[in-house]
Amino acid sequence: MARQSLARRCSGPIAALAVALAMAVSGCGDGDNDSVPAESATSSTTPAPARSSTTPAPSSEFVGRLMFSRFQESTHTFLSTHIANADGSNEREISLPGPEGGGRWSRDGAHIAVVTLFEDERLGTAILDPDGNVERVLDLPDAPLNLVCTVWSPDDSRLACEGFDDTDPKSNGIYTVSSTDGSDVQRLTTAVEEMTDFPGDFSPDGGQFVFLRAAGEGGGQLMFVDIAGGEPRTLSSERRYEDSGRFSADGSSILTSAGGTILVVGLDGEVVSEIVEDGAFLFGPVWSPDGDLIAFSRTTSGFRADIFISRPDGDERAQITDTPDNEIVVEWGAEP
Repeated sequence: MARQSLARRCSGPIAALAVALAMAVSGCGDGDNDSVPAESATSSTTPAPARSSTTPAPSSEFVGRLMFSRFQESTHTFLSTHIANADGSNEREISLPGPEGGGRWSRDGAHIAVVTLFEDERLGTAILDPDGNVERVLDLPDAPLNLVCTVWSPDDSRLACEGFDDTDPKSNGIYTVSSTDGSDVQRLTTAVEEMTDFPGDFSPDGGQFVFLRAAGEGGGQLMFVDIAGGEPRTLSSERRYEDSGRFSADGSSILTSAGGTILVVGLDGEVVSEIVEDGAFLFGPVWSPDGDLIAFSRTTSGFRADIFISRPDGDERAQITDTPDNEIVVEWGAEP
């Protein structure tokens, strides 16, 4: 397999965008993430009161746990992965069984799906407990297919995977498997030539799946496909999205990012809300377990990002991490 593509393969488009993010903001700050005032964050549809973006959401609303990774752009490698309370307290590092960061919580918050490396150099999936201990490793099919399966179905019974085989591009696409052991492999999409399909999210009713179809590191199109089968449909052709998309709790919209702004987009492609901040690049948004808040990474200069929490329209923003590191691929899991 093409090992140079691991960061993008295993963590979706976020890690691969690190260079673009830093270049986009390199002239916007002096290396301090606080150089851009919080009150400059705005919503394009419903402007927040002047004081709202400087007033953190109540910490009592920060339920569940965050998981995020620290990424070093100079070597294009993940340095470590961490779990913390949603307010940033009780941070601790966990060991991963594979070469990359990232991974996702199960819906019930009891497990984490991450990439692992098999003896034959194929990439597969390990299931961890919340302390980072390996509970099981999912089987891979006999065919020379890599399956990185981190997206849990609404009932946690299945996982969606990015499947790829550098010797057989026709195998590339999105698959689903049993989360118990990796069996019952079912193909969901077939990637277009020179493109990659990055798994995004199951709809709350389990009937649809959103994903990002992209070439290289310049973003791409959000697509939908029915779990029962059929041809994928494009969400909107007017933007190049940088995240593979997360369904809202009611299934009516998608959380994503494009060009350094965070977007909530309706299923018709219309923008419901947009967080824009002059001098900053915002990326990697995810919903809180109850769907009321979002977490995301924010950078203002160089290869450094911190994690923030806010309302989906940018209101009531709170900074969660404040380090000299580059903190990306944040995930927000429920309390088990």
